[in-house]
Amino acid sequence: MILPILLIIEFITIINPVNAFNCNLINLDTSQTEYYINEDINIYASWELYFNPANEIAYTQIHILDNSNQILWNSSKNNQIGTHEQNWTVNIEEFIFDPRNDSYILFIKFFIFYFQIDTTNTMYTYLETIEIRAIKRNVACELIGYKDYIKIGENVSLNAKFYTESSEGVFNLTNEIIQFMTSSNNITIYYSNYTTDTGGTISFQISSLTHLKLGQNFLIFLITNNRVFNDSKFVYEIFVEKNPVLIEIKRFSETLKKNEELEINLRFYYYFNQSEEPLANYNIKLKIIDNKTPVFIKEYETDEFGNLTINISQEFFNINQKSQQLTVNISFNGNYFLDNKTLSLELKLNQDVYAEINNSFQINFFSFLSILIIILILFSYMLTNKKSKSEKLLTDLIIRY
Repeated sequence: MILPILLIIEFITIINPVNAFNCNLINLDTSQTEYYINEDINIYASWELYFNPANEIAYTQIHILDNSNQILWNSSKNNQIGTHEQNWTVNIEEFIFDPRNDSYILFIKFFIFYFQIDTTNTMYTYLETIEIRAIKRNVACELIGYKDYIKIGENVSLNAKFYTESSEGVFNLTNEIIQFMTSSNNITIYYSNYTTDTGGTISFQISSLTHLKLGQNFLIFLITNNRVFNDSKFVYEIFVEKNPVLIEIKRFSETLKKNEELEINLRFYYYFNQSEEPLANYNIKLKIIDNKTPVFIKEYETDEFGNLTINISQEFFNINQKSQQLTVNISFNGNYFLDNKTLSLELKLNQDVYAEINNSFQINFFSFLSILIIILILFSYMLTNKKSKSEKLLTDLIIRY
């Protein structure tokens, strides 16, 4: 936009009709109207300036002002006579801004100054103004090594990379402060500040024991009150689980025979930081169930290698002989590090054996009953016979007398 200062020229012409002061702005422009705060403003201007150096002082200048009309930057004074054009490159990041704001309005102005020597004739004004906007950059985060589930006792090495994208490409956040914290149930567990390297990365290790709690946790990265980048918050959810207990069945017979002991040989173990560990010296509960009714309950303890051997005589089972199957539950109650674990085994009773037992019992019972009947018959006969003899003696005795 060209704004010849006609009134000023007219005023100066009246003062000095021979060598009149004249300034004509041909063009004032910027490469764009919106800039990132860490970008350069490219300013271009062309103009005409005429005055009499013998008794006049005049010059042009570029000013950059903020909302409060405070000059943030100005170019050097140009007092060359004639037609001129010039480019300026200004780094916005050099300006002092309130980091709490997300954007700023700046004004690029073409300034003209005129002074007539030995008089009080002084003039200065802006011939044109361009409004531009300086904004902060948005930040992206890439968390390398992240897992949303980990086991209690596990350590995780993480690399968090921070960068910004624009039409010019991808730029890493170098030497920037990143706040990192972990929280669980709205309680901060760990907090620290990190500084990004030349690759925009911070590296650290989190422990499920010191930096996290059992259950749901959050990894939080914060960028706040930064002059160049918008306030940013990156939240990653991570769950800490108990370590599962595994059971290896080394010996177990699914069928229990007559007068046979119940023998179970097991090995209990778990993994800690990808290393197998025995469930050493822990209590294990055994429960034998017959038709939903516990018939045997006892606690055992694993040895230093996680092994457990169980031997139970059949006479300890309070079992109804009509049962054909029992349930054997072997349980570990768990703790803060280890999850609960129950192993259920089905134990079948040998039906042929129990049929033989029942048949033997029936045969013995009927044999006993038969013998008892014979004894009763003989006893009855003896009583009857004895009674008959007594009656005969009494009859003979009466007749004689």
